[in-house]
Amino acid sequence: MSIVYRATGVFMSCIVAIAAIQLAAFPALAADGLEFTASQLIWNPEDRTETKTGALTWEGGIEISSPDAEFGGWSGLAISPDGSALLAVSDEGRWLTAILLYDERGRLSGLAEARISPMLGLDGQPISGKSLGDAESLVIDSGSAETLIGNAYVGFERAHRIWRYDLEKSGAGAKPEQLLTQRHFGRLNLNAGIESLELLPPSNESDEPRLLAITEETLDPRGNIKAFIADGHDISWFAIEPREPYKPTDVARLPNGDILLLERRFSMLAGVGMQLRRIAADDIKPDAIVDGEVLVDVGQRYSIDNMEGLAVREDENGDLLVYMISDNNFNALQRTLLLMFRLPGDDTKPALPGRSSTLPQIPEAGAPFGEADKLEEVGQEPS
Repeated sequence: MSIVYRATGVFMSCIVAIAAIQLAAFPALAADGLEFTASQLIWNPEDRTETKTGALTWEGGIEISSPDAEFGGWSGLAISPDGSALLAVSDEGRWLTAILLYDERGRLSGLAEARISPMLGLDGQPISGKSLGDAESLVIDSGSAETLIGNAYVGFERAHRIWRYDLEKSGAGAKPEQLLTQRHFGRLNLNAGIESLELLPPSNESDEPRLLAITEETLDPRGNIKAFIADGHDISWFAIEPREPYKPTDVARLPNGDILLLERRFSMLAGVGMQLRRIAADDIKPDAIVDGEVLVDVGQRYSIDNMEGLAVREDENGDLLVYMISDNNFNALQRTLLLMFRLPGDDTKPALPGRSSTLPQIPEAGAPFGEADKLEEVGQEPS
């Protein structure tokens, strides 16, 4: 049986205190919190004892649903260095902020204080329509290991571009700065453009981070997936060997400079699939064609869906904690899943700063709540 947590209003003052520093600079434009249900998942419902698949170890996951028509389509993901807070973008031009909850063993188990806010356009007004609001990738440059909030770089499809939002200064009310548009990186497929975005260290000529961008299915003449590194407006191209039928959906940089590449597949016959590749830092350079090691490759008998967002942080032991979120396409037949895995670290590689073992936890049964707080337990077999 799984436990479903339904939360509205102010959830728990103790949890808010733990993660307030992460979200304080990101005030929601809506007055009320999101009404939602978070149900704990089993990684492999056909074999509940399976916790390790490929190189990844299951560390918990939840299915999130909401009656709010604006909830869904989450395609880009960022997690605070201490694991307490989440920021996501949807392909309908919205921000999602939330506090993450963990059980006594540190496994991802719930969600609190979820809020949705509209992303603003260059005119300071909420982005309207799929053609302008198709945000697919997100990466945060906080300038500090202690916070999630800083400069948010967002990649958009359809109207292909990369915008930067100063969340530390203006929160959800931030107007974007336009960094790159299609005239900088040339022709991209309409719905298969910049799907993955990550930051690289600055070059010697600039204090600004470089941008690593990977397209979903814009191919070079040799049939490889086009990707580029942008140093300001200076674009250097490289390519990724496709692993059919998978298509890239997100990327995350590791402490040693390697990248993880999240990929998904779908067919009516085989259903959904998810793959994660690791590509060595030294292989990523102009004009290179890279491949990488497959860490995991799973199909629909596991608790996955249309996995699109990827984020990584490091725990106090030096292991990497890998988070993934799915895009439900606002389709009643699909689910919004948030998953967490452990990838063993390498003691010979530099560590990410700001690690913490203090995580907000789901309260025990009978724990006190304020009058505005609600906690409901519903027995439900995992789907």
